[in-house]
Amino acid sequence: MAHFNHPRELTPEALRAVAALQKAGVAVVNQSPILRQVNDSVPVLAELLDRLSWAGVTPYYFFQNRPVAGNAAFVVSLVEAYVLVEGAKARTSGLGKRGRFGMSHATGKIEVLAVADGKIYLKYHQARNPADCGRFMVYDLPPGAAWFDDLLPAPGVRPAPGEIGPEAGAEAPRGEKSR
Repeated sequence: MAHFNHPRELTPEALRAVAALQKAGVAVVNQSPILRQVNDSVPVLAELLDRLSWAGVTPYYFFQNRPVAGNAAFVVSLVEAYVLVEGAKARTSGLGKRGRFGMSHATGKIEVLAVADGKIYLKYHQARNPADCGRFMVYDLPPGAAWFDDLLPAPGVRPAPGEIGPEAGAEAPRGEKSR
């Protein structure tokens, strides 16, 4: 797993290292968080996707930046990140479009499928609870929301009891506990 976040990190030395790994039979894929003031522009992300693809590196994941101590300055909202990733994918070749946008949450790896009309559409790509794997979810997307825990249950669309939340061994998204 490579971790190139900006095209300028794809230096001649880095590309030689990637080529050496590939020559040894390693399938090199890349993941990158969306980082404010680092790669939060469509042209930068599109160039990253193109240059990775040209080097034979599969764009694997763009991650929503996890809210941990010390990184608040780098966090972009879920809406911003979604628009950036989709905008970059629209400007690149088919090979560059393979990357997914997601979050690594305590409950599992959650893919962001779409953002529209104040809602966010998600799917568990991997899940702590095996019953959740592949589960589709719809949440209200408050302005500025930057993490799964910031989302609110969409009226009329509720996960089954025990599928998300303390019973599954993780914090529930805000609003879940009050049901």
